This record gives sequence, C-alpha cells and structure tokens, in this order.
Amino acid sequence: MAPRDANWIDGLRGCASFMVVMGHLCTAFVPWLHAPASNPTTAPHLFQLPFFRLAVGGRSAVALFFLITGYVNAIGPIGRSRAGNTDAAFNGIARSALARSGRLVLPTMVATALSWFIANINGYHMTKHVDSTWIRQGWHRQEATIWAAFKSLVRAEVETWTIGWDDYDGTQWTLHLFLEGSMLVYMTMFATVLVKPKARFIIYGVLYLYFWQQGEGLAIGALKGLNIVFGMFVAELHNHYKDSATTVLPAPVPALMIITGLFMAGYPQDNPQNAHWSHMMSKFMHSLAGKDSDVRRYWDHLGASTVLLGIFFSRNARRVLTSPIFNFVGRVSFPVYLMHNTMIKTVLTWMVYLPSAMNPPRNEKGEQMDLRRGSRTHVFIAIAIFYYILYRTAALWVAHIDPLCGKIVNTFTKWAYGEPSTSSSNGGPILRNGSHEKTVLPA
Repeated sequence: MAPRDANWIDGLRGCASFMVVMGHLCTAFVPWLHAPASNPTTAPHLFQLPFFRLAVGGRSAVALFFLITGYVNAIGPIGRSRAGNTDAAFNGIARSALARSGRLVLPTMVATALSWFIANINGYHMTKHVDSTWIRQGWHRQEATIWAAFKSLVRAEVETWTIGWDDYDGTQWTLHLFLEGSMLVYMTMFATVLVKPKARFIIYGVLYLYFWQQGEGLAIGALKGLNIVFGMFVAELHNHYKDSATTVLPAPVPALMIITGLFMAGYPQDNPQNAHWSHMMSKFMHSLAGKDSDVRRYWDHLGASTVLLGIFFSRNARRVLTSPIFNFVGRVSFPVYLMHNTMIKTVLTWMVYLPSAMNPPRNEKGEQMDLRRGSRTHVFIAIAIFYYILYRTAALWVAHIDPLCGKIVNTFTKWAYGEPSTSSSNGGPILRNGSHEKTVLPA
C-alpha cells in the first residue's frame, strides 16, 4: 500500500470507522446494550454506562464522518479565499465538485456488486436462519434467473443514490447524504469565496440555526446539516490559527472538551428513560429541538462536534491520532465501511454459527429452528478473527481497487476538462479531494 503522511484527521476517521463496525456488531449480537439499562429498576451493565457504552455504539461516529467531510472539503477554498487567490479557489471548487461523485460512487458500486455476487451464489443462505435479527434482516435471496439478478443489481446501484437504500447492503444508506453534504460544502464555499472571514463566521451561524430548526428531517437537520456546517467552522479556525491552534487554550481545556463530548456522544440509542442521566438529557434536548425531532441525532452531533473541537486544540490528542496504528486505520477506513456489513453476513456469520449449522436445532415437530451462536468465548474469538480479515482485506482494497477507481475518475475528469490524459498516473487515494488532498471517508 502506498504510504501517506500521517495526520490527525485520518486517525479520527479511522476511529469513527472502527466505532461504526462495533456498533453494528452490538446491534447484531447484544442489541440490549443500546439502552442505558434493561429497565428503570435494573442496574446497568458496564457497557451501558456513560463513556464505556461508546465501545459498542456507532451512532456518534456517523456524525464524525459528516464533520470530517465539512472540515476537509472546506480547508482549501477557505485558505485560498483568505489569501485573496479567488481564481484558484473557484477553480478548486469546480474541480472537486466534478470529481467528487465519481470518487464516492465508483468504489460503492464495486462493494454493492461484490455483495450482489455473494447473494446470487447463495452465500447468504446461512444468514436467513440465524438467531440475530439484525443479521437475518440483511439476508438477500438468490435470484431465479441471470436476467432477474442483473436487474436487481442495476436497481440496487441506482437506488443507493436516489432513495438512499441498497437492497444488498443496508449500511450504505448514508452515502447519498455524504454526497449531498459535500455539495453543500462546495455551494457554501462558492458563495463565500469573496467575503471576509468575519462575514463567513456569521454565515456559518445562520446556517447552523437553520439546520437546527430543521431537525424533523433526518437527512436535513441534525444528522447532515449541523455537522457539515460545524465542520466548515472548524476548517475556518484551522486557517485562522494554522500551526498555533494547539497553543491557544490551556492544556486542561481541550481535555475537558473531549471528555464532555464523549459523555454527550454516549446518549443511548434506545430507551433513554431507563436511566436517570439519559432521561434528563432527553428532557433537556426536547426543550431545545423542534417538535418530533430525533433528539438522539442532536446529542450525537453535539458530542462529536465537541470531541472534534477538543482534538483540534489539543497537541497531545493530535499526537495520539497521528501514531502509526491510527494512521493505518485511517487509510483503510472507507473500504472498512464499505465491506464490513458484507463480511459480517458472510465471514463472521459462518464462524459464529458453523457449529450450529452442522447440527441444526429442531423443535418437537422436527422443524428446523434458528441457528444458535457459539459460546461467548467462541464469539469473541470469531470477532477477533473477523477484524483481522476485515482490515487485511481493506488494505488490499486500498492497494488495488482504489488506484483503479482513481484512474477511471482522473481519466474522465481530464477528458471533461479537455486536458491530455497521462497514462503514468496511478489514481492516488480513491477519495483524494482537490481542495485538501486527503482521503475523505463518507461514512
């Protein structure tokens, strides 16, 4: 895999990707951990408590992805605008907006085609019979004919970007929102290239208030809009403070921000009324958010935003996130996101349920019952092996699939610009952004 300079935003992206996978594993095998307690009178499990629950929750990680999208895509245009180089800013926005769709859509199409292929060789057969509701819901039938299979593939590839649902991989529902979020960044940058930084801060504030009161819509308010706008705000801070950002605040303040953000990000996905601390958070946010708003998304946003801001001002947090392990998980974060659901439904399911599949349980009438997972130790070992296979496969994806997709996108954009194509280009990281030159993970 081609090396890439370590940077803290890559490390943070890698953490978010890891959290998404953990959240889906929790939903698959221990969904009761998503509540702060089984009921209001029951003592919570360790991983139902604040902070600890982040180890099995992935909702706030989705907010982090939107924040990173806003931050990374806005840095370049803001920097050129502040330098008075408006021609370069407009040029960068135009090029990024054109290439962005291909750099997001192509690898997603590959991942969907892989899941489609597995489904149509009946690779998800075991998934239909397991005792995990979440895994069982991910089952997809084997189509009766090649023509039916082809039509189902085309439908899935299109609907991922139209209605936001992919029959072969339900976890891709966020990807069209990330594409929309990127275009929101480009549109805002295009509209504000000529304004001074103070005016742009005011514009961020107005946009933030607009999206706050639009919280009834999942895709409009607290999930996409607030995080994208706050990411642009942090990008503005980056261009304002530059290398001195980590010396602006006293050392304890960023640490306190990170801790506070982690607490808020731990707002439970289910049944907040089962614990006093989450019930109070629910009542407080209901008093601030619009009617019928999903207050979980507001807490996800506030928690992730506070963590991002704390890391931005913290030298020690940045140092941790630029370590080799975080740099690696950041580099492979996008293929990890694209492939993890498919691998949960295949590799992990086969490992967890194979003993039961070899001797399927039956009821008194002789009818086959749901396959049962192995012992707790068996499941833990299977998950450890699953993670190893997932990240090794993601590294191979970055080494082979990303350059191919990048080359296709570069060839098309060069043709669109009327520029000569250079066959020596290897494509670069698949989601390299024209305004910041770093990989941007959408989800």
